[in-house]
Amino acid sequence: MTRMSVRLFGAAVFAIAALYTLQSQQYLITFGDVLGPSVFPVIVGIPMMILSASLVVFPTGDVAWPGRDRLWRQAAALAAFVGYTLVMEEVGFPIATAALIALIGFIMGGSPWRALALGAVFGPGLWALFDQVLGLPLDFLGTLFG
Repeated sequence: MTRMSVRLFGAAVFAIAALYTLQSQQYLITFGDVLGPSVFPVIVGIPMMILSASLVVFPTGDVAWPGRDRLWRQAAALAAFVGYTLVMEEVGFPIATAALIALIGFIMGGSPWRALALGAVFGPGLWALFDQVLGLPLDFLGTLFG
């Protein structure tokens, strides 16, 4: 990356962090913790703004841009994550998570069978961990099936 690319990246991250922090202030809960739910996003957002501003002010190094193959893989992974958020309510946590893990494994160059096996194990496994062990309720089958 050229120094201008580093500055543009820093400015983009700063804008995202500022919007993230600002949006977190919209959470209003009248019960529970004294600090409320907006504390964690602020703890993440403010250092993110400071560090990204340092990239704008003090850009360092000339890092080469990744090749087209890597950029396509990054775009495919981003599309997989966006798709995951769009279908999770419809198909449920285990199926959506299994599909995401399999897709990411395949995108990263893994064997299709290993990626499918990891998804088949970790999708339901993570659901059991969150829902049954930690008590965080997640839909098993979603609205499409039930």
